[in-house]
Amino acid sequence: MSEGELGALYADGQIIFREGDKGEVMYVIQDGNVKILKETDAGNVVVARLGSGDFLGEMALFDRHERSATAVAIGEARILTVDRKQLFAAIDRDPTLAFRIIETLCNRIRRLNDEVGKLAKPQGLFDTCFNLAATCQSLLEEARKFVRADNGSVMIMNDKGELEIKAAFGKEAKKKAVLSAGKGIAGDVVKSCRAELVNNVVLDDRFVDQTLNINSLLCVPLKFEAKAFGVINLSKGSEQIFNLEDLKILNSLAVYGSVAAHNAINYSALKEAANEVLLRHATVLNS
Repeated sequence: MSEGELGALYADGQIIFREGDKGEVMYVIQDGNVKILKETDAGNVVVARLGSGDFLGEMALFDRHERSATAVAIGEARILTVDRKQLFAAIDRDPTLAFRIIETLCNRIRRLNDEVGKLAKPQGLFDTCFNLAATCQSLLEEARKFVRADNGSVMIMNDKGELEIKAAFGKEAKKKAVLSAGKGIAGDVVKSCRAELVNNVVLDDRFVDQTLNINSLLCVPLKFEAKAFGVINLSKGSEQIFNLEDLKILNSLAVYGSVAAHNAINYSALKEAANEVLLRHATVLNS
């Protein structure tokens, strides 16, 4: 991204990347326009149009997931390809670049939230989507409106592969178990990516006793692109139990909660990267 560096020239209708492709680089539109297409049952739908100076595919440098949409040139367009090393070298030269990328992501997240808001979604779930803890707490509050429970928590997978509680309500366990993927009911739900309703949890060999009086449990995965990164837990300590309708409701809430939580995780990761760069520059200036 050095000054004067020219990207590749794409003809009208030429594909820059396809939905499902492995993402390892981002792109900068130096000249021309690009449309972003999303595959649906009804065919391809244009979800965005980008112009000179815009970024696209930038999240691939952070989460390395498959492309979630297809990018196509509109007319002739010159596109610069940027890998992770080039991006951080450019941020070192110009720290404001990190904030321009964050601003681009924020605008896209807001547009996504506006579109999702047109659907039947829980009110207020996306209002705090840039803060993971606040988003998880909001998700729990929405869940409590529709499903009666004595206790609840949202757990997110950390960098160590452990499920970490980000929000909770009810009686606090005296012993907080550290759950990895595959351990405990929550860990098993993350591993299988399938929601579970468990009544009489003490009879379940997977149950990790945290000294809470739990009888009935709902555990639903939070997932992105068919891979779970966290769970929502609701439990009852009384003789009352959850039913399939409760599981269905919580599963529906998890669809929206997954989008909000994943956005918050990505935003936090990018913000931390930007802060590290700014701290390095501040250290150099003060030395």
